[in-house]
Amino acid sequence: IDESLYSRQLYVLGHEAMRKMNSSNVLISGLSGLGVEIAKNVILGGVKSVCVQDTQEVTFMDLASQYYLSEKDIKRNRAEASAPHLAELNPYVPVHASTAPLTKELVSQFQVVVLTQSSLEEQTQIGNITHAQGIALIVADSRGLFGQVFCDFGESFSVSDPNGEEPSGILVASIAKEREGVVTVLDEQRHGFEDGDHVSFVEVEGM
Repeated sequence: IDESLYSRQLYVLGHEAMRKMNSSNVLISGLSGLGVEIAKNVILGGVKSVCVQDTQEVTFMDLASQYYLSEKDIKRNRAEASAPHLAELNPYVPVHASTAPLTKELVSQFQVVVLTQSSLEEQTQIGNITHAQGIALIVADSRGLFGQVFCDFGESFSVSDPNGEEPSGILVASIAKEREGVVTVLDEQRHGFEDGDHVSFVEVEGM
């Protein structure tokens, strides 16, 4: 890992997460406006390699949101037209294009698969393949102001941070010493905790 290049990411994600990214070959299907944005961010993030896959040709509709396409690309394959531009983003990440349909043989070469602009039938078919082989699957789509995302990271994956928010800090006024102690926070403070939340106490005296 080039620490000078990825210093900010290392600070935020940590070395373990960066090592996993650095060893992941990623397949991104569908080079629409959403697909190219995902590809850009993944490549800049520093994965091992990226394959952009698409069977569709560029149309005038694509020019509204796909910033790597222009009128001269009309009727070219979207993946082939976008790959050279994406490859310039990060010299450490090889980028290649595929115009072949999604098959088990193609999907099985990757550790992460991202589907965009895919039908429910295709999502189900690819999902069965990736789930059986322990390949991470992300399905994403956007419709105007609305978007959707589905993730399948396997049976052993667990979520330890369900909302991504910073831990809350609340000042405690008192703690009752009964068997089931009651914790009282300072007046006019709402703690916002819910059943199942993990709470840690620090700097407690006299207990």
